Amino acid sequence: MAKKPQSKKQDDHIHPFARKFLWLGDEKIIRGFIWVPIIGLIITVMAGFIFPHDPKHAAPWDIWRVGFTWDSFPSWALIGFCAYSFVVLSAEPLFRLLSRKENYYGEEEVPEVIIEPTAEVHHHD
Repeated sequence: MAKKPQSKKQDDHIHPFARKFLWLGDEKIIRGFIWVPIIGLIITVMAGFIFPHDPKHAAPWDIWRVGFTWDSFPSWALIGFCAYSFVVLSAEPLFRLLSRKENYYGEEEVPEVIIEPTAEVHHHD
């Protein structure tokens, strides 16, 4: 029977389901994560060359179907850019709408209590 590894003191408060994903916090993984979108970008560009666009199968919202002359005009990119811009620009109004003041739950600062000494202090001359 394999021995169960002993947990470190700092890992005692980590949920058991979260322990499986602790490897994502490794510094090597964090620094190398940029390669995931770069590889995905390369794969999608290659797929665009392997499977070129066929204007006969265009969706109704594709720009070239309504008379635009560029056959490879990126309408999906424009739709994505507009959607992303909408999300980014709506962040501040949503924050103002949904945020609450810091003392919303009644957590107020505790007043500082100053206790004066009750014993008399005698000074020697």
